[in-house]
Amino acid sequence: MSYSPATVARRFSILDGVTIQGVLYQIIWDPKTPFAAVIEAAPSVIDGDVRHKVVATLELQRRPRLEGVFVQKFWEEQDVAQIEGIVVDGAVRDVGLATFVYETIVTKAGVVLLSDNEQYEGGKALWQHIARRSTNLKVFILDTDSARYYPFDGERISYDGKSIPESEIWSEHPERNRYAVVLVAESVNGKAA
Repeated sequence: MSYSPATVARRFSILDGVTIQGVLYQIIWDPKTPFAAVIEAAPSVIDGDVRHKVVATLELQRRPRLEGVFVQKFWEEQDVAQIEGIVVDGAVRDVGLATFVYETIVTKAGVVLLSDNEQYEGGKALWQHIARRSTNLKVFILDTDSARYYPFDGERISYDGKSIPESEIWSEHPERNRYAVVLVAESVNGKAA
């Protein structure tokens, strides 16, 4: 996948950049879709055309309602999007790029990110990594059936990757008793940069 420089200029805003193995990449953001991608900052010739190679994508969806939670009422004036999936090219995998993309979308675009309702091992590991290591994000556990954050008593405790029992967050396949539980990533300072 790749984008022409004209498409990048017309459709996206550039939120941030990161250098990996000597190559500069840019995190680009389309707030209308909503959609983010990581591209090589310097275009190259691909199939005879000048293009920016895409090395990661983050698909999001804005929903008016999550199970028992009305998004607009629950988050009021904040932009909230649920993650549909993130894909990172093998050449830049295992260097923290997915974490950096999540952090950038939350801190630079001002979006509160919600996990989807089904977590596979990779997604689970990513959320645990963000909860443990990110200095830019705080993660909370939300039960959308009851519209309450963990510990489900009116308070809200930040998840650090181990502070909340996994049985409160994830169901083991084929069980679906935690289907309504989502993880919520917010900026530690509460607003976009």
